[in-house]
Amino acid sequence: MTTTDTPTIFIGLDYGLRRIGVAVGDASRFLAFAHGTHVEGKDGSIFKYLSEIIHSRQVNGVVIGLPLKTDGNDGEITLKVRRFAVRLEEEFQLPVILWDERYSSQEADRWLKDKKRSSKEDRDALAAEIILQSYLDSIDSRELGP
Repeated sequence: MTTTDTPTIFIGLDYGLRRIGVAVGDASRFLAFAHGTHVEGKDGSIFKYLSEIIHSRQVNGVVIGLPLKTDGNDGEITLKVRRFAVRLEEEFQLPVILWDERYSSQEADRWLKDKKRSSKEDRDALAAEIILQSYLDSIDSRELGP
């Protein structure tokens, strides 16, 4: 990236029916950070919530964890995530990347097991961070080459 290039900033989402974990990447595209969790029915519209993050952080890409079954096939929630991704693209006119998230919640649980007070919201935000970090790592490895 040259100094005249616009930095690419991504947000990562761990989609759930009740909660959506959110992570934000840095402008260098090296690090993802847990940002928070949107709770359905408590925090208002998910689109308003994301709009504030997208505009304040100048986000220009969204990575959503795609919850594939262990065999790699779509499940019931996977179809909901795909529909949500289409709505996000239409609403924000940003590219949306679906990223395999298998085991991200279990990995978040492992990271949080020593923390004395963790919540479901912590888990979802951390899962979003893991999803986004995995995607960012894949970009770096493709750009750096063999």
